[in-house]
Amino acid sequence: MKKTAALLLGLMGIFSSAQTSSFVFNNYNGYDAVGRLMTCSPTPGLVRYMYASPNGSFGSYTMPAGISSFYSSFGTTGLAPFPMNMNYWNITDPSNTANNVSYPYNHSYITSTMSSINEWASFHFFLMDSAGNTIDSYLVGDPNVAINAGVTANAYQVGPNSGIEAEWFTISTSTGKVTYFSIYP
Repeated sequence: MKKTAALLLGLMGIFSSAQTSSFVFNNYNGYDAVGRLMTCSPTPGLVRYMYASPNGSFGSYTMPAGISSFYSSFGTTGLAPFPMNMNYWNITDPSNTANNVSYPYNHSYITSTMSSINEWASFHFFLMDSAGNTIDSYLVGDPNVAINAGVTANAYQVGPNSGIEAEWFTISTSTGKVTYFSIYP
């Protein structure tokens, strides 16, 4: 009986730290958001985290002006409609630097290992106009998750130059958690 209880507690610990939310993002304004989308562990300690590789035909991870899309999980980012299809995750693993490489979105290291320990964490980005000029800089995300990778993120931020607002929040629904990231006009 004690072994069964210990096994159940162990499994609960694994599942409680697993990726539990999809990611919905909306860029409602006229500027592209260009930057680094990050995931990391919601649990403090030695953390493995991931950065999104460039998506679509962009040279950096980009949420184009006017885009609304979503990722069901880390392991489905390559299935998102163009231009939001993101085919690789760049891993940082301080405990095993051999893992510090890019993996395809559907690789077992992403779908099993990283999905079991990470959550959507933050997006550090610049709003850029069509000529490539930077309008504003943001670091928006879940402050309680991003801090575990040493990143200080804001759940809500207003661009000092543009007055454009960005926010990040997670809600619980009948089918699970959903993390929202939105940039407003």
